[in-house]
Amino acid sequence: WTTGGSMGMESVAVVGAGIIGLSTAIEIKKRIPSSRVVIFTSETSPNTTADGAAGIFGLYLMGKTPVEKQVRWAQATHDWIENLWKSPLGGPLGISLVSCTRLSHSPVPPPWKDVVFGVRQISKQEVESFGRLTGSHDSGLEFATFTAEPVKFLPYMMKLFTDLGGVIVNRKIDSLKELSDFDVVVNCSGSGARQLVGDTELQPLRGQVMRMAAPWLRMCVLDDKDDGNYVIPNQDSIVVGGTHQHDDWDQVPRKEDSDFIYSGGCALEPSLKGAKHLRDWVGLRPGRPSVRLERENLDGLSVVHNYGHGGSGITTFQGCAEDASKLVQEALVERKFKMTNSKL
Repeated sequence: WTTGGSMGMESVAVVGAGIIGLSTAIEIKKRIPSSRVVIFTSETSPNTTADGAAGIFGLYLMGKTPVEKQVRWAQATHDWIENLWKSPLGGPLGISLVSCTRLSHSPVPPPWKDVVFGVRQISKQEVESFGRLTGSHDSGLEFATFTAEPVKFLPYMMKLFTDLGGVIVNRKIDSLKELSDFDVVVNCSGSGARQLVGDTELQPLRGQVMRMAAPWLRMCVLDDKDDGNYVIPNQDSIVVGGTHQHDDWDQVPRKEDSDFIYSGGCALEPSLKGAKHLRDWVGLRPGRPSVRLERENLDGLSVVHNYGHGGSGITTFQGCAEDASKLVQEALVERKFKMTNSKL
């Protein structure tokens, strides 16, 4: 079951078990129930890039990815999260409806205004009520959206995948050619794509955050300027951030970043002063000029790429999974057609 080409079933290998890999594998299994889908990964939850993230819904660091695609993927994902939130599973899986303020966001109104709930441009007086380490905020948007905490819902998705008949193999893949037994290979390797497929356009965007205990806080505040901070409540802690350091592979928390995060977080939300510090965490967002979601013939191997989502993996995963699974289906149909013709 960990190799392709057996038992006459169509076989698909997925590389990566983060939010992108898991959601894509689930969609493939749902779209093609008879297929054999195997995820290969060296890391599973709670050790993926998504696991340390606050899980706030919001398009962020997606480069030049066409806005129409970003919004379409975001809408499909917001709908998926909303359906889960409405179910009895929602709360235990870390899905929360939250009030959110985004400061100095551009453009106004944002292209995603119809995806979230009740977007309102706040007054100058309201904007001025939020502090900042240096200078002031330009504008503000208020709306309701979701936090979806990956550390809580990724294990649910892993179980959903295996319940559908999927298989997860703990194995690092160094070359996609190792998976040539499979009919189609799906590359959801995130930042690993730089080494796996030699994509020099992919450069990590280092994100350091701090978790604090401040149970009185329930509202998210994000400063969208380049040197901005954010405060995002999760169910069991508060995530204060953050950084987006370009082409920086260092996964060890740095004191200077912790100092900036704490000071900036307290400027935004003064009640954080004196709150208990829980831990610091660093994740490497898969930064790229634009998301890579496309098919490729790699020396005879049929590959679907789905990576490079920057800081928006949790915001776009379901829409991208749906598009990637359609490409897998196309590749399998073409393969079957070629095999049929070769027999004639």
